[in-house]
Amino acid sequence: MATYPIRQLTSMQRLMGGAGLVRAHGDQKWTKTGPIETVNLTPNITVQPVYSNEWGDRRLLRNMTTTKEATLELTGIQMWTEWLYEALFMSNHKYKTQAAVVTATLEVEDVAAGTVVTLPGINGTITAIDDGASGDPVEYTENVDFIFHPSTGTIEFLKVPAGAAADATVRYSLPAVTETAGLLDLEIMENSGWRGEFIYIGVTKDGNGTEVKMHLPDVEFRPNGAIATGDTANPNVGGLTGSVYSTPDHGYGTIQGLAKIVNA
Repeated sequence: MATYPIRQLTSMQRLMGGAGLVRAHGDQKWTKTGPIETVNLTPNITVQPVYSNEWGDRRLLRNMTTTKEATLELTGIQMWTEWLYEALFMSNHKYKTQAAVVTATLEVEDVAAGTVVTLPGINGTITAIDDGASGDPVEYTENVDFIFHPSTGTIEFLKVPAGAAADATVRYSLPAVTETAGLLDLEIMENSGWRGEFIYIGVTKDGNGTEVKMHLPDVEFRPNGAIATGDTANPNVGGLTGSVYSTPDHGYGTIQGLAKIVNA
């Protein structure tokens, strides 16, 4: 029966860098994680000491291994794929959908400079904004009286046109949106973590460029720190810690040299 030993790399065989791949259980295709600053596999071994008292005192004879587990830490992940969003925010994979709306209205009460509202729905288009008067409504002019941000559906009122009533009526339409548009719709922290397979193909730093492949068949990733959502001074990076689980044949994974490893 095959086993999956976790082998500790020597200092001459430590991985300099490489490419990471992830795949949910049951999927056929892998997802590339993008550049990763560090990938660390940390074994956690618990032992039970066995002593002898034949000499009048207790002397250590051996340590019996009672627990073998490991964690996998990824830091500085620089490619913000759908997978990374799902893993960092502990979310299930879902996309936004929407039925088309030809005409709709949004009533905004007591409009003033600085009033901000959002359109219901996704990727809405504004037809017109006026004060809703039945006779001769006063129109709002885009980029003069208001600014519209289509990507977020946000309307920011800059001022109220002369003679306009207190309230405003926003007339808009919405396009049909299907899952093929690929607009993520993630619920923050709705599950216990992302679980699947992980492969890392790295290059050793001993000077000969040997590639080494590590395959962990069952890892559950969770965020391991703050997720920057408003940092203008630094690029977006993410970090994950994975619990490495035992496989049905009692191993944790494999590490293989893709060429003969030569140590100086």
